[in-house]
Amino acid sequence: MSVPPPSVGVTMLVVDLARLIRRRFETALLEVDTGLTVGEARTLFYVWRSPGQRQAVLAENMYVEPMTLVGYLDSLEAAGLIKRCADPTDKRAKLIKLTPQSDPLLERIGVALHAVRSQALEEIASDKQDVLEDLLQTMKDSMLQEVSKGKQK
Repeated sequence: MSVPPPSVGVTMLVVDLARLIRRRFETALLEVDTGLTVGEARTLFYVWRSPGQRQAVLAENMYVEPMTLVGYLDSLEAAGLIKRCADPTDKRAKLIKLTPQSDPLLERIGVALHAVRSQALEEIASDKQDVLEDLLQTMKDSMLQEVSKGKQK
């Protein structure tokens, strides 16, 4: 082939890093023994991160199909870890909220998250970690603006 290989560049590094972090997070979740599947633990984490979201928004934020999310939510609700509440602005929609029973599991998920974050950042000076976070947030905001433009068309 006469076409030179592409430069890895920042975008592929971010994609590769995200994949590695997700894989390490899944392993760390198994190490802290939540008693949940990885999908259920991820779902609980996302509800913890942004409580009170609609199921459809939660599925979009997790990059899973709504039907996949429903299975996770059913299991978490049956375990008493979340509750689905009617959205006061749309009775057909359900808002997802944590219950107090989720607290011990969220602590374990937090331990797993901290371990992964520490490992990922251990070679980066603390002052540069702040810069990295700001730059990544700027990239994310830029991409979200582009997504919003596409939805408005």
